[in-house]
Amino acid sequence: MLLVFAAAAAAVLSFRPIYEPDLWWHLAQGREAAAGRLVHTNVFNFMYAAYPQPYTPWLFDLGAYLAWRAGEGTGIQIAQAAALASTFALTFLACRERAATSATLAVLVLGFFVVEPRAVPRPHLLSFVGMAGCAFLIETARRRATAAPLVWAIPLVALWSNLHAECVLGVMLIGLFAAAEFARPSALSRSEALRALAMAAGCGVATLASPYGWGLERYLIENWRVPQVLNIAELRPAYLPTYRAFFIYLIVGAALLLARPRAALSEVVTALAYAALGARFLRFTPLVFLVTAPLVSGRLTALMSRGLDGRAIVVTAVAAGLLTARQPIAAFTRIAVGTQAVAPQAFFTQDFRTVVERAGLHGPVFNSMNLGGFVAWELYPRTQVFQDGRLQAVPAAHFVAILKAARSPEEWESLLRGIDWAVISLPRPNELSGAGHFREPAWRAVFDDDAIRIVVRRGSGLDR
Repeated sequence: MLLVFAAAAAAVLSFRPIYEPDLWWHLAQGREAAAGRLVHTNVFNFMYAAYPQPYTPWLFDLGAYLAWRAGEGTGIQIAQAAALASTFALTFLACRERAATSATLAVLVLGFFVVEPRAVPRPHLLSFVGMAGCAFLIETARRRATAAPLVWAIPLVALWSNLHAECVLGVMLIGLFAAAEFARPSALSRSEALRALAMAAGCGVATLASPYGWGLERYLIENWRVPQVLNIAELRPAYLPTYRAFFIYLIVGAALLLARPRAALSEVVTALAYAALGARFLRFTPLVFLVTAPLVSGRLTALMSRGLDGRAIVVTAVAAGLLTARQPIAAFTRIAVGTQAVAPQAFFTQDFRTVVERAGLHGPVFNSMNLGGFVAWELYPRTQVFQDGRLQAVPAAHFVAILKAARSPEEWESLLRGIDWAVISLPRPNELSGAGHFREPAWRAVFDDDAIRIVVRRGSGLDR
């Protein structure tokens, strides 16, 4: 049942149409890694080719590239499904350390809808697996009243540090559990809590186990400053109605926690810390579910011991999940497989490389921000991009200059000095897309479809 449930849930979230522009620069970086050229500078950008890249999720990128080589879009979908299935399976096992099967299934049903908005092919999928693994190790340590299982968190974090920067949140989870158990013992004795603290410190050291060393910490500091420059969607607070399943889960969890106020300090501290992170940054909403699922399922099991029927809990969870789903229920039955599922024609031109080559286009290009990775994947090294979604890949002043130039035709032309062609996203017009700034007679369109417009500067060497 566990394998069937995990695989089915993962397949529903993976084999569907997905718009994820960041996938392409992960594939481009993975291609470089596969060729033995680990990215340490922004090689894809013609203005900042030497700008340092202190950290990249190189192992995820390499794996994604190999999945693409094996099966293109289908390979990416299979890899995503494997990551999600592993996440659900580990969460099930973590919950079963203290909860009944029916209570566990009810929590996983709610969690499915919490995870759904963030189920896209990006490195954070492997942070889901890592966080679920940490939660499982903590629950095992709690049940056995020993810190011994937590030793496995050290190699887990060492591997995780090469996959995604959110490994630091796994270290934080282990550390909060150990510190709270030391302050107010519940599952562990103080001596065992000290051992757990030592293992948390070992996890912290394990974050250095990547080719970038301290680069991960530098990357996180830079990422923290991004909202001061750009309003990035995933760094916004969770909002309604898109994240209503997350808020319902928070309400249910809080109610169950308050219903039995004698919770262990480690439970309260971790629940509050990750709930605050999830409410502040929507990118962390699935982690709240993964961290608190054992606690919530345990509280539901306690209610079952008082006479509440387990089947009623599961049915109620299914009904609540369907009511709070971000998409219509029919959307979960639409299966899409292959490259067109991960590169939908509404956003990405099919045979883009052929279109560009036939037009004889090459050299520096202005591109919409959401197309930077796609252009790098399709055209590098023949063409280098102007910008992409890696916000730490160029100085913050670069984005500030684009935003400023978008308000003035004169400054826009100054910004584009030396650039003779552009690739513009049509479905996603904004200040970083260039939409509306490439007008006749200075520019001429050489290609148009529903997704992309390509223009060249009149009188340039590319205008023919």
